[in-house]
This record gives sequence, C-alpha cells and structure tokens, in this order.
Amino acid sequence: MSEKTVIGQVITKAAAAFRIRDITPPQYASMKYPKWLPLMRFACRQYTLEGFGNLFAMETRAMGGLMKLSTMVFTPYSGKSVPFFLVDTMEMKKKRLAYVEYYDCTAKGAALPESEGQAAEFAALPDYAETPAWYTSRRTPYSLIKGGEGADAGALEAMLLTCVDRYLKGAKEASTDPDNLPGLRDFQRDMLVLGNPSSGTLSKVLGKEGAELAFKTAIMPVEPPQDTGRAQ
Repeated sequence: MSEKTVIGQVITKAAAAFRIRDITPPQYASMKYPKWLPLMRFACRQYTLEGFGNLFAMETRAMGGLMKLSTMVFTPYSGKSVPFFLVDTMEMKKKRLAYVEYYDCTAKGAALPESEGQAAEFAALPDYAETPAWYTSRRTPYSLIKGGEGADAGALEAMLLTCVDRYLKGAKEASTDPDNLPGLRDFQRDMLVLGNPSSGTLSKVLGKEGAELAFKTAIMPVEPPQDTGRAQ
C-alpha cells in the first residue's frame, strides 16, 4: 500500500505513535471476487500496535476501478480507555465520502478531549445522509459522516487525518482498564450477529464461516492474534 494513499498515511501515523508489527495473514493479503473475471479486488494489512491493540486496513477496487474504498479499524484489545474506531472512505466518479466513527465500549466512558468538539469544527463540510443501521445510534456525538456529490476530497482527507492524529494521541495517553474488554467483546458479537458494513461483501468472498473467522481474527480481534510478523 502506497504511503501516499489515505491508508498509507494512517499506517505511518500509527507507526509513529506505537511500535507496530505487520502480521497480515497471507490468505487475506490479496483477495478478489468472483474468482474468475473479478469485479472486486481487495488488499488487506493487519498490524499489532504494542500497548494498544489491532489495526486492520483494507483497500477495495470495484467496477473496474471506478469505485475505490478504504477501511481502517482500530481495536483497543489492550483495554485502553478509548473508543473502538473505524475510518472509511469512498470515491466514485464525483462522489466522495469520509466516515469517522467512534464506538465507546469502555466500562466507565472513554474520553478524547481533542475530538469532542469535532462536530462543530467540521460543520462546514456537508453531512452525508447514510442509510440507518443498528450501530449508528451507538456512535459517539463527535463521529463524522461527511461528503456527497462534488465534495472536496482534499478537505475530507484533511479532516480524516486530523481525527486519526487525535485518536492516536488519545490512545497513547489513555489509561488501561481490563474492565473495558467485556464491552468490546459484546460489540464484536453484535457486529457479527446483527451485521456490519462488510458482512455481505466478506461473505461473498470468503463464505459465511470464513467471513466470521476473518472478522474475529483480523478485522476486529478482541484478544492478541498470533504474532508472526515483523516490527516496523
């Protein structure tokens, strides 16, 4: 993944904040669907962030490259008192979207002081009217769902990267509490049982059981995966 892409920039920022190891499972590194004459191609990376947890990143190319998506998932399985954090982008023709989603699964409430005024800070960027889902009500008030037709791609990327910087700073400074883990496990279960944005796509590529395994071990592990990678 190029350092110039959003994912590349986020990985670079994560590596500056934490000691990271690339533990990407070979079976997920490069995938396509369908197998013959693929309409979708996926490039995935998985990292452990020492003292924090897991970072999963996936780039998707679909419709012959006309649609480009990126997904980054920060899972604090160390028990850090910060939210579970999702970052997504989508680009298709003139449509640009950026999702910055925080889900507070902690026992006593997570605090990201520099992030809590984000709704007002980025109010000038257009909100995107997404399709409601069970998890949307679980987001913190400073989550941001922005973009639309003709949206400023540079402004959306700058917003997203600012939010990542603030999250990583907050995660580095946050305390660790093992009581945070039950809530994280419950949310992982809900994402599997009630569905998540990648459920349908992953089930097509990996089958239902394979998609569940990928979610539990690579996308949102709630305990340390087997670490066979290399430090960066």
